[in-house]
Amino acid sequence: MKKQNIFTAGLLAVSLSNAYALPYGFYDARSVGMGNVSVATGGITTAAFSNPGMLSVNENDDKFALLLPAIGAQIIEDGNIIDLVDEFQTIGTPSTPEEIARQIEILNALDGDTLVAAIIPNAAFVYAGENITWGITLRANAVVSSKITDVSTVLPNPDAVTRNLGVAITEIGIPIGTDFSFAGIKVGVGVTSRYVQVNAIEYVEFLSVASFDDLKNRETQDLGSFTTFDAGITLNIIDTIRVGFVAKNLIEDAKTTSPTALEPNGSTINFDTQYRVGASFDGGFFTLAADMDLNERKPIGYENISQSFSVGAEFNAFSLAQLRVGYQSNMAEGATDPDLLSVGVGFWLGFNLDVALVAGDDSSYGAFVQTGFHF
Repeated sequence: MKKQNIFTAGLLAVSLSNAYALPYGFYDARSVGMGNVSVATGGITTAAFSNPGMLSVNENDDKFALLLPAIGAQIIEDGNIIDLVDEFQTIGTPSTPEEIARQIEILNALDGDTLVAAIIPNAAFVYAGENITWGITLRANAVVSSKITDVSTVLPNPDAVTRNLGVAITEIGIPIGTDFSFAGIKVGVGVTSRYVQVNAIEYVEFLSVASFDDLKNRETQDLGSFTTFDAGITLNIIDTIRVGFVAKNLIEDAKTTSPTALEPNGSTINFDTQYRVGASFDGGFFTLAADMDLNERKPIGYENISQSFSVGAEFNAFSLAQLRVGYQSNMAEGATDPDLLSVGVGFWLGFNLDVALVAGDDSSYGAFVQTGFHF
């Protein structure tokens, strides 16, 4: 029986058995289809997730908006790790010089490689009052990551260590925002207060004997909770151009998993402050946008440090259908994540239906689907 499940179905199954969140990532299908731009292109429904400064952007003059639900999944594979792990474990204990040579070759190729998978459901309710927009958000996302380390090519049994961390963070947010005019510029400001509960599953084992059965029997670690908030601002320079800025996790925190024999210090999960800027041009029929992280973001698990740059476009047919395209890249020094291309479509069918797909090199891919209402 193939054991590659530890890196794919196994970790994802553990994630799906709970309801959790990520501190930063994909938020809605429109943003995903446009390359993950969101700071200056959101609306009242998704602004609480991406930039609360967008809460007052209410292009349809709706009183209520409902996101029910938005759900996505993403896998970023660094270095064809799934197939190589499967081949290494299929060989088992090598019995010929050729098998030994192949296992050593695989281990050298795997050294330092990572696999990241995420499950991303969200929901939101927003009410737009005359002067204040407020709402409630629920995030139920999960991220799992794996990394190959401690490679040993000593005969007769070459081996390595596989480190697997599933981080689960239940989150409730209360967004509130307003807008005003200053020197002829429309300014939107907002904050989202967030209560965050952190859980984790950690599995560290030698690659040769790692199995999904061991992983699924491990207990979830309750790492406690904390409160934090996000703050954002948008400026409508002219009717067609908007710029935005958001700061997330303004109250920082960190959580550490329990020590193990192969991880004596445990794994630390950092919730550091993150800064992101964005700009958009709305030409009516089409929208162009770009976002960029201003600082590097530490990994949740074993993935790369990230500092994203994203660009995207949306073509709108009379507010009934939209076509979206996007591109994003990790600019962090030393990062090996593939660049990602995305496409998406949106429809108004008496309710919103939005779908987005993401793909990159090394078998990296993702999808996002959401429905919503506004009235």
